[in-house]
Amino acid sequence: MTIKAERRFFRRAVSDRLPRMTAPAISLVMPTYNEAKNVAELLRRVHDSFAGSGVAVEMIVVDDNSPDGTTKIAEGLKDRYPGLKVICRTTERGLATAVVRGWEAAGGAYFAVIDSDLQHPPDIIRRLYEAAMKENADMAIASRKVEGGGTQDWEWYRVVISNVANIIAKILLPKTLWGIHDTTTGCFLFKADRVNLKKLSPTGFKIFLEVLVRGKFAKNIEVPYVFNQRTEGASKMSLKQDFLFIYHLLLLGSATGEVLVPAGLAALFGLLLFRLF
Repeated sequence: MTIKAERRFFRRAVSDRLPRMTAPAISLVMPTYNEAKNVAELLRRVHDSFAGSGVAVEMIVVDDNSPDGTTKIAEGLKDRYPGLKVICRTTERGLATAVVRGWEAAGGAYFAVIDSDLQHPPDIIRRLYEAAMKENADMAIASRKVEGGGTQDWEWYRVVISNVANIIAKILLPKTLWGIHDTTTGCFLFKADRVNLKKLSPTGFKIFLEVLVRGKFAKNIEVPYVFNQRTEGASKMSLKQDFLFIYHLLLLGSATGEVLVPAGLAALFGLLLFRLF
């Protein structure tokens, strides 16, 4: 046997003894910023929710270089959760772009996203996946606004803001959002091959509408869940994010032809927004 043949034989023998990694069914992105108090619990609960299911889940934490050590905590959990990916961004900021960055590193047949503050119940990802498989849906949407869904102890003004945002989205994107009740959801799952990630250009916190408009989805379903109160850390929502949401809607509406707003006007709104904030 030649030296090259011996090396090939050795590599094959070693490879046969190594545990084979199952290709993930789901790649779940968890965007974080200052979530040191929540990230370990989120990973544990997502992992446990799939225990015994036979479904391989690839968990991906994308952190915007949090000063509270979120990245370090997540990195320290890689031994506990084989396949866990942790990406630390040092030059970019923003939840929506962080989600796209995570999907770019993903290998699952389905892509998903969940907030890292535990306001989305971690078991919702399994329920989204099972519903999508049962209904052969291209996208499964976590919804607060269908029967069985809702919010937990929200202040009246948060309810008003959420409902107004929902109405504005439906007015500006009536065709795209026809039949969808929760238009501002931040948690959803979809078939990875339905979206060309290179075409995504999200703004602010809301990634759902960007994916919905740019992707090709024949069937969408909504799965009820109850939106929890944050118990640890601080909310990142602000007046700037509210304006960014409207700006993003104008851009998407211009792209689909559902909003009779010239692209230049939308760009002017965006420029004014960044000047103000």
